[in-house]
Amino acid sequence: MDDKSQNYRIMAQGVLALLTRTRSEWEARYAKLLPDYEALGQALAEVDVYAQARSSTDTAGYTNAKDAAETAALNAAVVVLNGLRALQLDAPRPALAKVAAYSPSALSKLRDQAQADALTEIGTLAAPLATELAAELVTAAQLTTQRDTAAAFAALVGVARTQTVEGASARRQALDHLANARAAIERLDVRLPNLRPTLPELVAQYEQQRRVVAAGS
Repeated sequence: MDDKSQNYRIMAQGVLALLTRTRSEWEARYAKLLPDYEALGQALAEVDVYAQARSSTDTAGYTNAKDAAETAALNAAVVVLNGLRALQLDAPRPALAKVAAYSPSALSKLRDQAQADALTEIGTLAAPLATELAAELVTAAQLTTQRDTAAAFAALVGVARTQTVEGASARRQALDHLANARAAIERLDVRLPNLRPTLPELVAQYEQQRRVVAAGS
């Protein structure tokens, strides 16, 4: 939610709080305000739900886990890469040319899905060459570690893609409900001034709260 939408949300929450505090005063005099008051409360409750859902898709804990998984996968891949490059010295194989050409620094510069794909490909190509790689001092345990760490990193990259989609969806939902809140307030704007003769202080407070968004916009 951008700053302008957030400012409007704050203003709308203030309007709702004001009308909730004074409900016993205005409801008895002007029951026609009630549907829009209730619509405003429902819309803002939904905005909160989706705003919280969007917030939960971007956490420091996820970032730290992804960084750790990337480091482990790269460290494990270097060992296998060295073995594959050594095999290429004796008998160059076209199928290995792409991965054997990776330097550790080039592999580390790849990002997210491209990096995950490269790490997975290394493990896939190395698996059937376990015997030959053993002669280059790459153990079966190291091959397994490389595949496992590549898979763990790829899984977290997948989570990032899901989070991006979910975060965008939650933002759209929050903005849709904020539009509902806006519609309710626009209707309240028409009716609230009718209370000025009997509840002038309430109307003044309402108008003051409505001006909050003008400053924020």
